[in-house]
Order: sequence, then structure tokens, then C-alpha cells
Amino acid sequence: MPSFLIVPSHPLATLAFANESWIWVAIIFGTSSLFILTLTYRKSPLRGVRKFLAATLKLIGLILLALILIEPVVLDELPKKNANEVAILADNSSGLRVALDPSKPSPSRQLSDALVDSESSLYPEWLARIDDTFRLQPFLFDSSLRRADEFSELTFTENRSDLATALSRLSQRFDRRPLAAVIAFTDGNATDSGDLDAMLEAWSKNEVKASVPIYPVILGDPAPTAHDLSISHLTAETTQFEDALVTLNIEATARGDFADPVEIVASNEEGKVLAVKEVVFPKPLPNGPISRTLPVRLQLSAMPPGVSFLKVTIRQSADNPLKEVTELNNERRISVNRGTGPYRILYVSGRPNWEYKFLRRSLSMDSEIELVGLIRIAKREPKFEWRGRTGESSNPLFRGFRSEIPEETNQYDEPVLVRLNVGNPSELRDGFPKSAEDLFNSYKAIVIDDLEADFFTQEQLELIDQFVSRRGGTLLMLGGQESFQLGGWNNTPVGRVLPVYLDRLRLSTPSLEASYNLTREGWLEPWMRLRSSKEAETNRLAYMTPFFAVNQISAIKPGSSILSTVVDSERRTHPAIVTQRYGEGKSGAVTIADFWRWGMKDSEQQENLARSWRQLVRWSVNEVPSRVSLEKEEVNSGPLPVTKLSVRVQTETFEPQDDATVFLTVTHQDGETSSISGEPSLKEPGLFTAEYASKNPSSYRIHASVLDGEGKEIGIDETARTTNPEANEFAQLGPNDPILERIASATGGEVLQVDELQRLPALLKTLDLPVSEVRQRPLWHTPWLFLIALACFLGEWGLRRREGIL
Repeated sequence: MPSFLIVPSHPLATLAFANESWIWVAIIFGTSSLFILTLTYRKSPLRGVRKFLAATLKLIGLILLALILIEPVVLDELPKKNANEVAILADNSSGLRVALDPSKPSPSRQLSDALVDSESSLYPEWLARIDDTFRLQPFLFDSSLRRADEFSELTFTENRSDLATALSRLSQRFDRRPLAAVIAFTDGNATDSGDLDAMLEAWSKNEVKASVPIYPVILGDPAPTAHDLSISHLTAETTQFEDALVTLNIEATARGDFADPVEIVASNEEGKVLAVKEVVFPKPLPNGPISRTLPVRLQLSAMPPGVSFLKVTIRQSADNPLKEVTELNNERRISVNRGTGPYRILYVSGRPNWEYKFLRRSLSMDSEIELVGLIRIAKREPKFEWRGRTGESSNPLFRGFRSEIPEETNQYDEPVLVRLNVGNPSELRDGFPKSAEDLFNSYKAIVIDDLEADFFTQEQLELIDQFVSRRGGTLLMLGGQESFQLGGWNNTPVGRVLPVYLDRLRLSTPSLEASYNLTREGWLEPWMRLRSSKEAETNRLAYMTPFFAVNQISAIKPGSSILSTVVDSERRTHPAIVTQRYGEGKSGAVTIADFWRWGMKDSEQQENLARSWRQLVRWSVNEVPSRVSLEKEEVNSGPLPVTKLSVRVQTETFEPQDDATVFLTVTHQDGETSSISGEPSLKEPGLFTAEYASKNPSSYRIHASVLDGEGKEIGIDETARTTNPEANEFAQLGPNDPILERIASATGGEVLQVDELQRLPALLKTLDLPVSEVRQRPLWHTPWLFLIALACFLGEWGLRRREGIL
């Protein structure tokens, strides 16, 4: 409808004028009337307020008559019937079946009663009123979002409540469709709470605009007197600390008052109890939160190598335990992977010494570590003709060996080396490896002890650098009279790798009676400590034997960490153990040359030395990659939990290898097995990917086996995944009011209680709707408009009559 002027009156109504062609007539009429009215009342005998009031009433009446000429109408903007859509989102998770207060209906019963009329099986009255104006779109959500023909399909059997996923997919589904609002029936306890927090954060910062208002309807009652225990969060970390090979970080939650201690129990997959710890929850404050959470740490020492499944349970230890709301959230499972050896370490020494003896004895107690030794027992000698026996040209130290085997007869110009614990007769036969294939594929760490740099060729020194920087191995240099500066390691590739500077040699007196201690950074490294408590560790350090041979280091490199120091008899402090990251690997320096002296004091100190060596060596092989590495990414946003698998395959020189076949075997704890194959990735050479999804809720292991182009096995690796559907679903009980308030606030909606549903039809009609229609109501011939004009004229006439002016 054409309009000359539109005047907003309220959000859903507009004042307009239909007869635009008469606008000039109305203006002329109004102007003339005003002119005549001014002349008339200029000489009027009325005075003061009566004169002004009479003139005003007559002017209003004339203006109303002028408006009638252009036919004023009211345009009402109303929702177009059944053109706009309202999505009804109903939570179908099993958590709604739990009633905190047994005397009240459960959240699932509240939801069913709110959405289904028990007598007619049709929509209840409030929903029918909305359906009269809007087009209803019913949806259920648990692990996925799906449309429902009717809400009687609610079963409340799924152990998932992915609210963030449901809202996101609902927004995608109604993109460019006239969705007016979303009504979400839920308790707010989402199993994808991390994604929901991120979504709300983006909405609050306007990074992502919320599409439509969301009206959360709270299900359930708080019931502060209810009692429940749960394991709300569980993580695990592996260390080289032998007293805590695995540390479990647990968040134990109590709802209600538990006066007696409760037990946190860790057990393996066979049911054997590994650790038990008692905790006492603080008494809840009168106006404080209903639930309290305590952080608990359990340290496990007896853990086998490879993948293990652990279960953590919370239980009451009182003789008369309180009745809990549910016990489905009392346990959680987790997998840990300590890796599987053997981890081979190459030890290269310039002379037989005590250090190797104690190191080998220490590592003999670790079945996963193999120490391969290459020890020089005689230095290289100038070649000359031996005249002791006619025709003899070999080193007399090897007299008696089989001379017809050249490899067993060393010449004068070669050092005399002894190989120890080699895997085959050809290993290290020619001394230190000369190729990347021999070094990279055979060892994960290199230990250089009391050996000068000239022992190696320039190519071998560069190879050690690449072993650390590119292959990701570890280099460890031990102190000695031919180590560090004294061994000429400055300005060499190995000198670059070490975490200490070697360009300055301290010309000072030897460091004698040096006492050993940990630095602040050393206290934070589990593998540097031998006792689980600080007090016990401090006492152990005070009882240690002093050292008398220390390589004095002037400075460490940027990014390096001094983990321990020694203080000598002259009160000088020197770095003792220094580490750093270097390229893909890491390096370490132990400047104490007589570390073995520690174990000579007594049997306890000997055991401490052995443990220290094992933990240091375990640190050196930790995180060092193998030719085959299996990684996983857990995805929980779909209907089924998906595990994305990535297998990286490398050649003997640790270059990406595409010529390979990857076999993956999945074994569930209940015995179900599946086989899948890895597909070559187009994004990265040497990468093979696969995905695994299963309805089976039990935890499972994933074993990767890789074959090369000739069918020979390159390597294997293993990982695992645990699922805790019930623990996640029942982690929090009762309505989560704060999260629902955040949803409503971020989207412009409003939080409602179940007994407030009758308000919803009126609330929805006040929204700025995507599709609306305009209805006009003419004002120009309505009785009240003429009555107002007539009242103005009669009022003016009455004032004049009262003064006797007609």
C-alpha cells in the first residue's frame, strides 16, 4: 500500500496514510484553519488559560478533520500463520532418568509430561497454541540430532547428551530457513561441555552470531539433600621415576555430606588392586555449592611395558554407607602406554672404567634396555714393522687369535676396541658406525664417556649431529679427562649438539669434595628424583658421597636447563647435569667423572646410583621415535565415537617411506576384533591414515604392523582407547542452571521452568520474526476519531458559552 508518511508506534504496528493525493488539500485546510483561528482568537474577550485552552481544543479538532482527508490507517505486523518455524529440542539421554529427590518426578517424566498429552497422545495445550501460529519442528538429541515424528519416541537410553553438537547442527539444518526460535528441554549437563563452552565464548565475544533465540527449559530439581560420589575427571602421565612410573590425576566429586572417609582405588584390567588412597571431603557450607571436588594423585610403580588399561573407582568405606543417587559414575577407565622395547643404547668409551661397570649393572635390572658397548682398550699406534717375529705385522695384544680372519686381527695404526653385548657378529665390527642406516636404525641414544673428539672422523661427527637433530635421538656425554674441553670437542659438530659451551677452559684448581644437589628445575623433573617426598629426597642428597673429579663448565647454552649442581671444597658451584632440546632430539651433559664413587659408600647408595642411572637412561630413550609410530585422535562429536589413526613410516635413514603396507588390528576388551588398512595420505609423505568407529562401548587396543615393498616387517606400534559413556553422562547430576543462563543470555532467549511453559506462545509472538504479514486497520472512519474531534469542538464551544460569548 502506498504511504506518504510512516510513523512507528510499537514494534508490531505502524501508522500510515492511505490517501496521498489529498495531502496538499489537508495542508491548505490546516493552514487556513490556523490562520482563521489566530485572527478569531486575537480579538476574543477570553483571557488567560481559558483563551489558550479553547484555542487548543479547536485546533486539535481541526487537525483531526485534516487527517481524515488523507485517511490514516494502522499497519499491524503479525506472524504469518505457519510460515515461521520453531524447533523443539528434547534431550533423550539416560541421565534424565535419575531423580535426585525420589518423592518428585524424574526429569525424564517431566519432559514426557510437558511434551505429550497422556490422555490424547497429542500436543499439550501450550504447544498446540504455538502450533496454531508456527510450524513446529520436533527434534531429539543424544549422541546425534534427529528429527522425530512425535515425542513419544523418547526412550532415555543413550549415554550421550551432546548439546553443543545438537545446536550447531540445528543451525546448519535451518540455514536460510525461517527459524524463529529454539525451545530446548534439557538439564544443561552436556557430555560435550568443552565444545559448548567454546561455542558460548564465541557467542559472547560476537565472534559467531547466534542465529535465533534459544529458550532453555530446565528439567529436574536441585535436591540439596541427595548424596552421590563420582570420578569426574581422570588423566594419566608416564614418567621415568621408578616409584611413580604412572601418575593418575583424579578429580573426585561428592554431592551432599559424606562425613566418613571414602576410598579411591586403582586396579588393572585383571582386577588387581594397584593403589588405594583415603580422602575426606569437607563438610558443605550452608550457602555454598552442593558439590565439592578434591584433586587426588595416585602413583603406580608396578606397571608393565606397553599398553595397559586401568580402572579408578570411588567407594565408601563406612560400615553403613549412605545411599547414592547412582553408582554408574563411581568409576572411570583410562589407558596408559609406557612403550615397548628393546631400547638399544650405544656406549662408546675411551678406556675401561668403573662408570661402565656400574652403568651396565644398573641397566641389567631393566629388561627393556639393551646397552651395547664399544670400549677402546688401546689407542691408535704409529704403524711400523714389528721385528719380534718374522712376518708378524699385527698388534701383539691379539696374538693367539685366528690370523686367517682379518677382522680379528687389528693393525698397529688402529685402536683396539672391544664390543660388548652386540646383537650379531657384524655389529660394530668396523668400530663406530659410518652410515646413517647402521646408526639411526640400531640405536635410540649414544653415550660418549671419556673419549676425545679425534677418535671419530669428521663424517662420523656429522652423523652424530644428524642422529640427534634429524633422527630425534639423544646424545649423552659423561665427564672424564678426555671429555668436553679436555677432549677437544669445541668447534666440532658434537660440540654444537651439547648443551654447554666448550670455548673457554677454566684454568683453576680441581674441584674436590664436591657435594651434589638438585636445582629448582631438577626438582621438577621426576627422573631426577629418587624419593617420592621432598623431605626424603633432601635427606638422601645430604647423605650422598662427595665427588673428586668434575669437568668445570664455564657456561650453558640458551634454552638449556641445569638440573643439578656440585659445590666443591672452595665453595664454587659447577653444573653437574645439563640438558637441552636440539632439533628433533635432545642432549645431555654429566660433568661428574667419578659418578661411580656414589655407589661405593654402602649397599643403599649403590642401589640409589643404579636407580639414578636407570632413570637417566630412560629419559634418554623417552619420546625417541621409531621407524613406525602410531598416533590417535579421539573424536566424540558424531553419532559414534571415532578414532582417527595416523601411522608414520620412515626408512632406515629416517626419511619418509611411502613404499609400505599398513595393517591395523583393533581388539576390544570383550574379545571383538576388527581389521582395517591404512591408506597413504596425500598431505604428507610417509603418512598412512585410517578411521575406526564402533558401537561396542568397551575399550580397545589398536595394533599397527607395517611391511615394506618386499613383504618384510618394518616395525610395529600400539595404542589404545578407553570409553566412559556412563561416567561422562552421569558426571554431573541435577539441573545446570549457570550453563542454561549463559545460553539464554547469549542468544536473547529466556530460561523457563517446566511450570512456565504457558508463557511461551506470547513470548514467541513478540520476536522479530523472519516471515510476517501486514494487516491494516483504517482510523479515518472509526467512531472514536470523530468522537474526539466532536469533543474538542464541544469543549471549545462550552468555554465560550460559559463566558457568554457565542
